[in-house]
Amino acid sequence: MSETNKLSAAAAEQAVGVQASVQDANAQLFASLMNAPNKDPSTLSAESDGADYQKLVGKKFISPAECDKLVAEGKDTIDPKNTFTVNDLPKNHRYYQEGDMITLDMDETRLNVVLDKVSSVCQKVYRG
Repeated sequence: MSETNKLSAAAAEQAVGVQASVQDANAQLFASLMNAPNKDPSTLSAESDGADYQKLVGKKFISPAECDKLVAEGKDTIDPKNTFTVNDLPKNHRYYQEGDMITLDMDETRLNVVLDKVSSVCQKVYRG
């Protein structure tokens, strides 16, 4: 076997070893995620569940695009008693409609706002 072939064979063995290590790490990560406790938003403590933002439940969310449309139509005021915008949310937030696919990463500082799919009315607010 030539020197070049020996080096190629060694590199191929090393690549297979690295790939196996990555697969093992991914399997361990998947197993840990599958066994992680699932936090039910209703069981979180008051200081971590976004209690200050529970007032948004029942209000209609006005998206940035809808705000722009209202401004373009000359309607530059929004009823704060019945609606809210991203300006009413903390910097670290995400909003999504019921049934949307979302990442399962846990971030205790992130406020999650769950909206009704049809009316965009806030259904639930929680941290995670």
